[in-house]
Amino acid sequence: MDNTLRQTIQSFIAENNGSSKEVPDEWVYSTCGYCAVGCGLYIGVKDGQAVTVQGNPHYPVNQGNLCIKGLYEWKVLHHPQRAKAPMVRQDGKLVVASREDALGLMVQKLSQALVSGPSAIGIYHTGQFLLEEYYALGKLAKGVLGTPNLDSNTRLCMSAAVHGYIRSFGTDGPPGCYADLDLADVIFVFGSNPAEMHPQLWRRIMYHRSQNGTKLIVADPRSTLAAEVADMHLALRPGTNVALLNSLVYVLIEENLIDPAFIETHTTGYEEMLRVVHSYPPEKAAEITGLSAEAIREAALLFGRSRSVVTLFCQGVNQSMAAADTVTLINNLHLLTGKIGTPGSAPLSLTGQASAMSNREVGGSGFLPGFRNPANPVHRQEVADFWGVPVERIPSQPRDIMQMLDMIETGELKFLWVMGTNPAVSLPNQERVRKLLDKVFLVVQDVYYPMETAVYADIFLPAAQWGEKTGTYTNSERRVSIGYKAVEPPGEAKADFEIFQDVARRLGAGEMFAWPSTEEAFAEWQRLSQDRPNDMSGMTYRRLEREGGLQWPCSSPDDPGTPRLYTDGRFNTAAETAQAYGQFNNESGCAKLWGVEYQIPPETPDEEYPFWLNTGRIIEHYHTRTKTKRVPELDVLAGEGFVEMNPADAEAMGITEGEKVRLTSRRGWIEVKAMIKNTVARGQLFLPFHFGDLDPGEEHLKQAANHLTLDWVDPISKQPIFKVASCRVNKIRGV
Repeated sequence: MDNTLRQTIQSFIAENNGSSKEVPDEWVYSTCGYCAVGCGLYIGVKDGQAVTVQGNPHYPVNQGNLCIKGLYEWKVLHHPQRAKAPMVRQDGKLVVASREDALGLMVQKLSQALVSGPSAIGIYHTGQFLLEEYYALGKLAKGVLGTPNLDSNTRLCMSAAVHGYIRSFGTDGPPGCYADLDLADVIFVFGSNPAEMHPQLWRRIMYHRSQNGTKLIVADPRSTLAAEVADMHLALRPGTNVALLNSLVYVLIEENLIDPAFIETHTTGYEEMLRVVHSYPPEKAAEITGLSAEAIREAALLFGRSRSVVTLFCQGVNQSMAAADTVTLINNLHLLTGKIGTPGSAPLSLTGQASAMSNREVGGSGFLPGFRNPANPVHRQEVADFWGVPVERIPSQPRDIMQMLDMIETGELKFLWVMGTNPAVSLPNQERVRKLLDKVFLVVQDVYYPMETAVYADIFLPAAQWGEKTGTYTNSERRVSIGYKAVEPPGEAKADFEIFQDVARRLGAGEMFAWPSTEEAFAEWQRLSQDRPNDMSGMTYRRLEREGGLQWPCSSPDDPGTPRLYTDGRFNTAAETAQAYGQFNNESGCAKLWGVEYQIPPETPDEEYPFWLNTGRIIEHYHTRTKTKRVPELDVLAGEGFVEMNPADAEAMGITEGEKVRLTSRRGWIEVKAMIKNTVARGQLFLPFHFGDLDPGEEHLKQAANHLTLDWVDPISKQPIFKVASCRVNKIRGV
């Protein structure tokens, strides 16, 4: 769709506030369930049905504003395709079953798999659960089943940021807050598209830019809206983040724009970093990145000479080459200049899912609750004692979803439980993924049916979603917020929290999960968080509602929370607090500076596959469209896949606007419409990843971007690099 038309429709929708004509009987306090900006809102309910939402004007994050997805969020609750009954596979088809039969079969298969050992079981879940649900699931997986195979789809979006923070600061957790965007002299948007992905932060940025003259630098191969309005757009080549960041540091040091006192007192590793950085003068970085040496120097000077800088980064870092290393280099910029822990300065990772931060906090994936490291025997013992389980049951070496796929291939992993995520669209190298989903005994727990991953399910469990359960979410600035249940889930759908309790009871561990509600589970987690870097022991549900959320650490009832970390220059690198262990640990409380060499991506364009392929998101949709494709007002704006292509490339190939083309990589192919525009440079393509195959049974309708992407992962974070691949484009004759 033409951008002007899209903007016109979006404006109309916003003006009409996404409401139905029904007048609510009540307004229920909640938090948006999409991205991790964490906007406050109220759900309007009439006769037991959600009929509208309204932004919370008193909530500090969004002050009443909502984006186009948030305005229509109420429509995801009562869609005709909401899953209402359990199903089991019989004679090759999923058929409706009783809850007793479905869960009984599930626990039977779990128990059979356990005979081969805990590693025979895999669990892969979402970034959209409640904090309390992550805590319960982590306790079930590690404290009852003892499986090391627990991961979430945050592996695909935030793992690099997590490991980058740990490597630099000792523990996970964004150091800054949204208020820093109001105070910064410079905002450096690195590999992020906040105008579409985090609209309320973008509104905030643009407002304070107009008021304060804030300078905006954008580093992105693609010309996004943020890049178009920036003071500087660094349109670097895909996969060259490390070379650019090293060169920025080179200039800062050369121009004496670093803070020697801060470096000496609060960091280690400077000399090792210096040896690497000296090899990246702007002239060399220009050859690698495709930028001019002058532009690199100008950006470094603007960063270094400014009183305060916030660096916002997201998937252009986390899903690209050397992802975790790139995060450490962004942290280096702030550590070298002392621009951290002070108002207006922070390296601030933006998170894509409402509660992905909650998952990280309470050990819903690889780490243990309270930012404890399973490789640390002291941390493992603390959790075992708290849960009352043998310490040897808690796994010390967690495995990620890509490793689980390998284990399915070898036959080691026999049972996979997938919840609230859609790997049959979202994981890379889809041809391989789908074969492996079909091979393993698969339980799918989700809110809609049909959905792509359910095609391969042996058991399907209907689940409740946002608006149908009470609990907490932590956003990108460490703000813990509450969302209350507004409506009942349909049919036999149950909250994931209740499903975990039921499974635990059937496994004979019901007493460990005997919480009357999520509030009691939150209270248990609070005790485990006490004296940890992400201490929440001073929070209550009532405080979270009354005070508009609270930022951790918050250790007592009168603690107002903590907007900024590391204000005293002490970092979480000491043994008793560190999430890192071994080589990353030091007793000084100093942050670590890292030296990182640029490496060529594992796949680059060549004669057979001449285009760089970049995948990403658009404003209308969320992840694999499981929710947003069921909202007509969003689907009409972007109802099918497309590829952005430079006009010069299109002209050379005789491709016209809207013409269907075939994209082919070494792993597969898809067919989508061409969108001819200058958002991408010559030789580059941009492909939204939201779209699945329109019909899995019809090959010519393949549109899932991940048929094309590499299953190569970052060696530190184990995150796939969706932003770097190569492909070719062909006209489809006769279409």
